[in-house]
Amino acid sequence: MIRGMYGAATALVAASEQQETIAYNLANSTAPGYRGRGLVTETFDRALGRATEPTGDTVGTRTVQAYHDFRPGPVQQTGHPYDLALGDPDRFFVVAGPNGPLYTRNGSFNRTADGRLVTPAGYALQGDGGAVTFPGDAVRVDIASDGSVTADGQPLGTVRLVRFADPQQLTAAGPTLYTAPPAAGLAEAPGRVAQGAREGSNVQPADAMVRLIIGSRYFDAAQRALRAMSESLQLSTKPTG
Repeated sequence: MIRGMYGAATALVAASEQQETIAYNLANSTAPGYRGRGLVTETFDRALGRATEPTGDTVGTRTVQAYHDFRPGPVQQTGHPYDLALGDPDRFFVVAGPNGPLYTRNGSFNRTADGRLVTPAGYALQGDGGAVTFPGDAVRVDIASDGSVTADGQPLGTVRLVRFADPQQLTAAGPTLYTAPPAAGLAEAPGRVAQGAREGSNVQPADAMVRLIIGSRYFDAAQRALRAMSESLQLSTKPTG
């Protein structure tokens, strides 16, 4: 009985964590460059190394790993000169974060008064020579498919692009920003850039809604099981006479 209650309780925790992740995906389903997130769970018999195959002797479940779905999202044509889309699914822009470089697929940039291209949070897009910056009086700004930048015909460098040997090592620093530990395997990687376009989220809202509904049913089932066992335990320990 106690083992069953423990199993139901841990299932409640795992279901709650899954629901939070799915809800976060839904909330960011319209964010440019957003990558869906997921969780991996396992039963405690595997975690304790007691079995290589399921034995039925399950004593609970837990979340063991979070992951990012790095499949590309749809490219949207915007016509905005400071919107950029990456043509290679494994490339990332580099921006200057407050504590070091950050990496993103979100190509929605704005031009500041001092000519820099920045993210919505104000982090400057990096080129091969530092922040991508245009002269204040520049009228025509062009970013070619190879990432080279010109302003009124004058070359200003190239947008810096990178890729990772193991992108699952990236750590989220916001909905569309990542930090990279050494284990991620950072490498400079020139790629294709499309000006006047941006990549959308790879989250499908309809699919996420279905997952949310299924997850809520798992949660309800675990909750009902826990309640039933609790009530049964109370009846079995109730004094008679």
